Amino acid sequence: MDDKQWNSLAENYHEEIVSPFFRDVENPLFAEIRRIKNSKDKKAAEFGCGLLYLGNLLSGSFRAVHASDFSENMVRKARQRNKQLKNITIKKEDLRNISYKGEFDVAISCNSIIMPSFRDNLKAFCNINNALKKNGVCFLILPSMESVLYHGMLLLHSELIGKETKKARKKAKRKFENSCYDFFLGHYHDGDQTQKFYYLHEIEYMLKKAGFRKIEVKKVKYPWGKDISDYEDFPKEKKMWDWFVSARK
Repeated sequence: MDDKQWNSLAENYHEEIVSPFFRDVENPLFAEIRRIKNSKDKKAAEFGCGLLYLGNLLSGSFRAVHASDFSENMVRKARQRNKQLKNITIKKEDLRNISYKGEFDVAISCNSIIMPSFRDNLKAFCNINNALKKNGVCFLILPSMESVLYHGMLLLHSELIGKETKKARKKAKRKFENSCYDFFLGHYHDGDQTQKFYYLHEIEYMLKKAGFRKIEVKKVKYPWGKDISDYEDFPKEKKMWDWFVSARK
């Protein structure tokens, strides 16, 4: 999405965006932040902060917090939501263009590095690495392509019950919006907008290329339910997920 789309979403963020900070989402990020030793002496950054849902947690955990987003409306809303937090600064900036050098102990970015350009995404990862102090830690949440394919499998097996195979495959593909995906590139197309989803092997490759080490990957698990997303529900099956990544400079 470009800044115009994000500016418009700022007004109805909770209704439009599937957030890893919604209630009942299993998100490892919170525990990882609380595990950081001597965090009160450290400086953290959240790049692509949106409405800065992490404001209270970050403010209470770190000496100083820098938060930024490339959407002017998101920044305005984030400032309104977090105006009582005196150790947070919030500014408008594009993660692809930042030039911090060894400034932060902790850097966070949640579902923000989703540009269709591989060069832009790699640049963002490199910029985060550059912004960290030596041995600094990065926490990322990234959309999972494997999770999308998993949901497609569930759709297909659901349609196969009591249906001829060819018809079941056709209906499952329609529900899955198969034509909207480019599985080679990990892209989802919605009109003139394109969003990047990540394969696990791709995350590991790109982060190593950006200079990270000690890369560990877990899952952010989303509950089934229409209040979370538009994906068809399979409440008896394993949950869909985003990738949660921790890595060191």
